[in-house]
Amino acid sequence: MIDERNFGKPSRAGIGLATIRLDGMFFLESWLKDEPGWAVTKPFLFEGSKLELNADASRGSVRVEVLDADSGRPLPGHSAALEGRDGVRLAAGMDLAPLRGKPVRLKFLLLNARLYAFQVRP
Repeated sequence: MIDERNFGKPSRAGIGLATIRLDGMFFLESWLKDEPGWAVTKPFLFEGSKLELNADASRGSVRVEVLDADSGRPLPGHSAALEGRDGVRLAAGMDLAPLRGKPVRLKFLLLNARLYAFQVRP
């Protein structure tokens, strides 16, 4: 088949399939390789007991800390790290039930990793 848009060069027609991970359109990562980067959420009301991450830490790590919404200080006992894992529903591994109904911020520290999304679950 000759296509004038390709300046007379033959073109091939075909069917393909592109896939993208759940919530995988955008992600956060450190700008510098082997250097940690971080992001802090706006304050929000914590309405659950579990935190799940959609992240690729297969070549690095994602650390999450729960911060006091007003002071920005880490809440003792409310931090976790994921290393060498990749998945769309990775459990942060913290019992966050005591924080239900309280305003918090989340701080994500990324080292050679990508954070696609996070979700608070009941």
